[in-house]
Amino acid sequence: MTYGVAGIILSTFFFWAIRIHIHLYGGISLSSIVSFDQTPQILFYLAILAQMSLALFHSIHRLGDIGVMMAVGGNRLGCIWLHSLVLLILMFPVAIFGFFLGHLFFLPSVWDFAKEVQTFFLGLSFIILTCFVVSFPTIGLTTFIDPYRAIRRQR
Repeated sequence: MTYGVAGIILSTFFFWAIRIHIHLYGGISLSSIVSFDQTPQILFYLAILAQMSLALFHSIHRLGDIGVMMAVGGNRLGCIWLHSLVLLILMFPVAIFGFFLGHLFFLPSVWDFAKEVQTFFLGLSFIILTCFVVSFPTIGLTTFIDPYRAIRRQR
């Protein structure tokens, strides 16, 4: 429940930053160092880092489950994909709800359907990328340690 509410709030600000940036500048430039003095870019980076930390905390919370799966004979790649799917199941509905919640509170001055669709799919692709970027190293490194130590650590 806590992850869901925090994710909805973070997704609302995340999609809001993407929408502002697309409406003002036509897209998001991740490589421009000049864009750090622009408020939508700072809000975008803060929201994506907060979502990454939310996914990381969820991954750390599930280390005992990964230890149990490895102890009963689960394969590494299966554990990584399963946990990535769990993160996507957590973040995907939250992101969709946050997107529509952002439309209730932060209405754009000029509403353009093409830009809103671009905002939606660009935001969802960033969220999918965030889930994989966080879960693959975290769970991948966990599968290389002793599974019983991971189970004992969770108690």
